[in-house]
Amino acid sequence: MKLSRPLLLLLGLALSPLSSAKVVQILHTNDLHSYFQGTRGGIGGYAQLKKVVDELKTDAESKGIPTLYLDGGDFGEGSSFYFSNHGTDSMKALDRLGVDYTVLGNHDYILGTKELKNQIKKSKIKAKILSSNIVGKSLMGLSKLVPDYVDHEIDGLKIRIFGLTTNEIHHMYPLRPLGFVTNPHKAGIKQATKARKDNVDFTIALTHIGLQYDIQLIEKSRTIDLVVGGHSHILLPRPQLTKNLEGRLIPILQAGAHSGYIGSMIVDIKGKGEAELIDYKMIDIKKDMPQDESMKDFVASAYSNREKYFGRKWDEVIGFSNIKLTGNLNGKDTPAGSCWSRHMARLTRKVAKTDLGLQFDVFQGEQIDPGTITFGDMIDNFPHIRKWGDKGWSVARSTMSGFLLKQVLKLLANSEVALQVMIDGISVKDKITGSIKFFDPKIHNIQEALINGEELQNLRYYTVGLPSEVPYGMLKLLNVLTSVLLHDLKLVPNSEYWNLLETYIKKNSPIRCLED
Repeated sequence: MKLSRPLLLLLGLALSPLSSAKVVQILHTNDLHSYFQGTRGGIGGYAQLKKVVDELKTDAESKGIPTLYLDGGDFGEGSSFYFSNHGTDSMKALDRLGVDYTVLGNHDYILGTKELKNQIKKSKIKAKILSSNIVGKSLMGLSKLVPDYVDHEIDGLKIRIFGLTTNEIHHMYPLRPLGFVTNPHKAGIKQATKARKDNVDFTIALTHIGLQYDIQLIEKSRTIDLVVGGHSHILLPRPQLTKNLEGRLIPILQAGAHSGYIGSMIVDIKGKGEAELIDYKMIDIKKDMPQDESMKDFVASAYSNREKYFGRKWDEVIGFSNIKLTGNLNGKDTPAGSCWSRHMARLTRKVAKTDLGLQFDVFQGEQIDPGTITFGDMIDNFPHIRKWGDKGWSVARSTMSGFLLKQVLKLLANSEVALQVMIDGISVKDKITGSIKFFDPKIHNIQEALINGEELQNLRYYTVGLPSEVPYGMLKLLNVLTSVLLHDLKLVPNSEYWNLLETYIKKNSPIRCLED
């Protein structure tokens, strides 16, 4: 795809009878995560986004340019609005926004494929959900609901759009045991090759695999003409141009996350993979922007439906905090290892009555600023369930040998994962002052680690408390190996996190950093 001359010199293409059928506007979003009202950081909002979408479509239509709206997946779970009508409102919102096609993201099937099927059928979603690298779709009943690709025709122009879902193993467990996700690069090359054989005019990979994998996909391909991506929450103000095997520069698009941005590409599709980029712009969506009234009403209804699900007022005050309840801010994870992470790990350890408590920062929802904490704030900071009706994930309790625990700590010391795991209950004695400090595998020697004031013993077993979703996923993926890693695994009775967090916040308000 060639970069064009300035837009003002090329607007005439839109008015030319020879090119009006081939100049297309492609709108794109990704990782909406049901942020119907936008974020606490001030970006996004579906009513604001809808207003911009309609304006872009109307402006293009006035120039004779049709619009194709693509979404890069993870439109479902992620914020508390996902609980509105058991996830079906998240799908209905795609239709209201005007999305034509989306790709299945890992958060979109997180409650399992049975629930995904129910949501698709109950919502009667018109937008097509695509994925070409999920194996076992027939066994899971998804073959017709989630096709590999679609052909979108515009005045005789055939555009092939195929979907690719991330195959990172830690996201795959909700599909087990009937299905799994295969290599997106191999599947993408296969789909692109098929598209060329089928004589399509333009091939689009609609992906939820992350920017680096999108780049690698293009570098390995010959016949993909455009990538519209998601998953890594990266904002690309301009297309990422990457050379394919034929030396052509192929644009990759990604628009941040949480409804905070929408991209608009005007492209002249000449056919057989030849196209010319006329214009591209990334538009910020702010919460204080004008809103579409119909979508505004939809969001208000979803707000009410969400309160009905929880049976609580969203703005009910449950406590106060002098620290941030850390999580993601405007679609980006905030620094890990925070005061709030320590509180979460401490809560888990106390409830499980274990030697150690684990907290995984990657599980946190939206960041909450210091001040009053409402019931809704608490849910937004930890919006996770295993099935409808749960009061959040539960706490699991297990045992691990000292030898294995040391190996885990060594792995953490040499991995970026260490930045996402908080361990409470393990400490180290300062060599100079003699004071006891929290153990950090990145800076402390494992031989200095203390549990209950004593050095770790290889042949001793230590109890560990952690969120139940971790062993749940491990059991579905690793099965026998999980029983080797985690002995005597069981759920702690009456340990659902929302009840625990509410009690903890009330009891410890105002929340402050824990001391060493």
